[in-house]
Amino acid sequence: MIEKFEQLIAIFIGQNRLDIRHRVLRLVLAGSLLAFLSMGALSFMGMLLTWNILDGRGQRLGADSSEYTARFAERQAKLNLSKNNQMRAQLINNQLYDVRLEIIRLSRLMTQILSEPEKYSPRILPNALYEIVETKTPYVHFSPELAQRGVSDELRREIELASNIADDLAMIIEYNPCAFVGSKNGYVIKADVMPPNTVITSLSKAPGRNTYDARERAWYKLGATVEEPTFTDVYIAAMTGEPCISCAMPYYDGEGNFAGVVGLDCNAAEIYVQIQKSAIGSDGFCFILSGKGEVLYSTQVEGDFVTGANLFDANDDVGIAGLGRLMTAGVTGVTEIESNGEKYYAAYAPMDEAGWSLATVLNKSEVTAPAMLARNNILTQIDAFKKHFGQLFWFLFGLVLASLICLMYGLFRVSVNLSNRFVRPIEELSDGVRDIAAGDFDKKLEIKTGDELEHLAACFNAMTDELKTYMKNVTKVAADRERIETELNVATDIQQSILPQEFDFDRTDFEIYATMHAAKEVGGDFYDFYLLDENHLMITIADVSGKGVPAALFMMISKTIMKNFALTMTDSNDVGALVTKSNAQLCEGNDAMMFVTMFAALIDLKTGRTIYVNGGHNPPLIYRASTDRFEYLKSSARNYALGLMDDEEFKQETIDLSKGDMILLYTDGVTEALNEAEELYGEERLEECLNRLNAKKISVEEILSEVKISLEKYVGSAPQSDDITMLGFRLK
Repeated sequence: MIEKFEQLIAIFIGQNRLDIRHRVLRLVLAGSLLAFLSMGALSFMGMLLTWNILDGRGQRLGADSSEYTARFAERQAKLNLSKNNQMRAQLINNQLYDVRLEIIRLSRLMTQILSEPEKYSPRILPNALYEIVETKTPYVHFSPELAQRGVSDELRREIELASNIADDLAMIIEYNPCAFVGSKNGYVIKADVMPPNTVITSLSKAPGRNTYDARERAWYKLGATVEEPTFTDVYIAAMTGEPCISCAMPYYDGEGNFAGVVGLDCNAAEIYVQIQKSAIGSDGFCFILSGKGEVLYSTQVEGDFVTGANLFDANDDVGIAGLGRLMTAGVTGVTEIESNGEKYYAAYAPMDEAGWSLATVLNKSEVTAPAMLARNNILTQIDAFKKHFGQLFWFLFGLVLASLICLMYGLFRVSVNLSNRFVRPIEELSDGVRDIAAGDFDKKLEIKTGDELEHLAACFNAMTDELKTYMKNVTKVAADRERIETELNVATDIQQSILPQEFDFDRTDFEIYATMHAAKEVGGDFYDFYLLDENHLMITIADVSGKGVPAALFMMISKTIMKNFALTMTDSNDVGALVTKSNAQLCEGNDAMMFVTMFAALIDLKTGRTIYVNGGHNPPLIYRASTDRFEYLKSSARNYALGLMDDEEFKQETIDLSKGDMILLYTDGVTEALNEAEELYGEERLEECLNRLNAKKISVEEILSEVKISLEKYVGSAPQSDDITMLGFRLK
């Protein structure tokens, strides 16, 4: 150690004559020492300056940071309050929207029944005026005036014809407490769900049995004055004693004249449960405001916002009345109000379907408390940081000084060794490179310097090995590519073979055709059709998530599971159970989290009755021979795609097909096809394309061909982005 130190001093003071090696060593040591000293001085000055800045400005920085954090926390709390309120308002609004759609369907169906009596057979329902009718059973009831006057033969035929609505009413009350059709002629057709422990309908009991007249009810009077679905105010139902709202609209006879009102009761108690869930905080509450400023529901027990209060009556409190004006204006936001000496934040959002507005109110202290806590925490942390930084400053100073001494000694040892080995490896490398450049790829450079020269030698050795194996790799890659292409071609043939290609069933009562064009060698779309017996045909179309080989494998699994369950199901009308079982089977072991959208329909070839389930798939197009038009099938059931949730129960729906009617199924590769400008083909363009065709005169195959031609013209030279699959069926 002492000997090395003496050599180091001799080099720097020049007592010995120095050769090139020692000159390099002195240059390296001098430069390194100067760099270390400069960096040490700069680091010390920087740390000292940083300490002075923190000591002088730390308090101000802490105050600014804490105030900003407090304001930010308060803004975030208000934003979360508003988002939570909007979410609940949208949830309730969606429930009211579903009711509106159901009322529109009932009105159209009643109008169709009265306009096309030849399509319906007379039906006789139990009359609650004379019989005991059990709950959930559709029935007819006469007003006192009609019962006294008597029913003419013409009116009796009308009642028996209108009774065809009964099945739809029975289906609706699975989700709603009551559905009804009130005629201007004094009779009503109803289906209702009575409270627990009540086994007979409301109109089978006195006094309602002998006094009830639908034309005197608020929902009938409201529905007779409007053209679109309209909600009543909240009222207490006469039959059940529960808070209730009704949605009503008129229906018409074959000549377009007003014939009566269809209505549907909503369970207001369920809406009340929803707003109870919206309340947050220990002092928070929620309420629903009508368009007239009246509080319809409220979770507040006492105060300015209890149920029945009118915000516009608060003339002495601008904040409350102002909140009422904002809510009745149908806008969304957050405002500050004062009630009973307390300050609150009120978030409000409209529910357009009923013209109401939902508000969530939270005490201001609960909103600002987290912000003040965050402010105090930051100030405390700033003080603690200053203390710790002082301790760290002196620790690092000592550590840097000790490290500098150790590094200088280590640098001296490394520099001596480097100077001794500096020249010889360079000469060896030069000779070896010259041989490699002459074409000797078997030449290996043996340089063990442990630095960049050794790394360079290893690179030259690796380069010669890579050059020798390059040609072998090129040949192997070409062979692998050819093998993969061959396997993909085989996979394509297998996939095409499992899809039905024989469309002639030697039947005259229906016509069917389908096509599938994959975006890659193999695709994730599939279609299927097969007879369950002489009179029932099952048709299916599906789209698996993703593309390529994984999607193709999942497609084959989905198709096999669906068909196996269909061919073995005991109830030929329970398509919902069929899809539910298929979904449960697909979810088992689905670690890849793949899913498939599917539309499955069971068609009665004798009656045209079609039971279908839409599992998150595109809505099909229905062609009616009577109107010579294609229209999208509107579905009220909301089902998820298959493969996502194993406990999902899929709901089935029903439509009737007449002779000449047609159903066209397709995947999203049709409507989402992109042209060179990356614009979608779209559902409207598909509908327009079909309605331009003379569907009555051409076959299903020709219709699908025309759609394919339209797609190709629209897409142009743009690459196909997704699988394109279509299936058409016509009842003949």
